[in-house]
Amino acid sequence: MPINSPLFDRRPWFQTLFQWQGSVIPAILPRTLFCAGFSLLIAALYAAGIPVALTPLGSLVPSIVLGLLLVFRTNTAYERFWEGRKQWGTLVNTSRNLARQMWVAIQENEESDRITKI
Repeated sequence: MPINSPLFDRRPWFQTLFQWQGSVIPAILPRTLFCAGFSLLIAALYAAGIPVALTPLGSLVPSIVLGLLLVFRTNTAYERFWEGRKQWGTLVNTSRNLARQMWVAIQENEESDRITKI
């Protein structure tokens, strides 16, 4: 890319990296700081010898429930898509039938009627 190109930015890359305006950093910073703080808390508790582990059953049951929920949601979404596709096909076929019936039912008295009918 030529240096005189309007796409070339002469600012240092570090300044561009932390540009706040037009960036996603303000949107994700609170969540990122919360996760970092929570991780730091868990690490500190573990280092102090306080048990912070979950039982295997504590993570197994929500995983199964979440898996079933995702399966049912996917199945429902597919059924809705397929129903919409069938409705669209019905609409296309009905409009074709209407056009064909109009073509046959409308009489042509003059040559200009044929052009108008098209």
